[in-house]
Amino acid sequence: MTDEEARTLRWIEGFSELSALETRRISAECRWRWYKPRQRILSQDDRTTDVFFVVQGKIRITNYSETGKEISFRDLGVGEIFGELAAIDGLPRSASALALSDALLASISAKKYLEILQSYPTLSIACLKRLSRLIRQLSDRIVQTATMPVRDRIHAELARMALQNAKAEGTIDPMPTHSEIANRVSTHREAVTRELLKLEKEGVVSRRGRSLVVLNIDVLRKG
Repeated sequence: MTDEEARTLRWIEGFSELSALETRRISAECRWRWYKPRQRILSQDDRTTDVFFVVQGKIRITNYSETGKEISFRDLGVGEIFGELAAIDGLPRSASALALSDALLASISAKKYLEILQSYPTLSIACLKRLSRLIRQLSDRIVQTATMPVRDRIHAELARMALQNAKAEGTIDPMPTHSEIANRVSTHREAVTRELLKLEKEGVVSRRGRSLVVLNIDVLRKG
C-alpha cells in the first residue's frame, strides 16, 4: 500500500457506514502527518482544538500531576480518535498524546469536525458511544483505585490490555514498562515487577520478545 493509498479514514470508527465518496470527501479535508516513536503530538493544557484520527500506528494518552508524575490513561490503535473534548468544549487539552510507533494521523479542525457531526448522524452516534465508553472506563478505574488492593488492580489492567488487541486477543504488544503499568494503577514499579514474576511462575502469563501473552485470563479477571 502506497502512502497515498493509506490516506483514508475508512478504517476509523463510524466511517465504515459512509459511502466511499463521503469518506473520500472528509479524508480530503484532513491534514495528514507521520509521527516517529516517542514524538509528542499534543500536550496537556495546549489551546489547540483539532481532532485526530489514528490511521496507522499506536498512540498513548497521558496526563501529568503537579509534581510531574506521568499518569498513563490508555493506548489507542488504528481506527480510534482523540482530541474531541477540546473540539467540543473549546477548553485546553485535558491530556497529552505521544506516538508509540511510527504513526500516520489525520487531523481536522474543530469547526469542520462539528460540521461533519451535524451532517452525518452515523458519525455523531459513533462519537457519543466512544465518549460514553471512555466515561465508563474512567469510572471503573476510579472504583478500582478506591476499593481494590494493588494486586487486583494490576490483574485488572493486564486483563484489559490483553482484551484490547482484537487481532491477537490475549497478547499485549508492545508490553508497557513496569513503570507505565504502575502509573496506570496508582502503585510503584516494584509492585508490578513482583506480581508479574509471580504470574509467570504460575503460568498465567508468558513473555515473548516485546510481548506479554496472557495464558489464563480468567485468573486475572478473578483478581
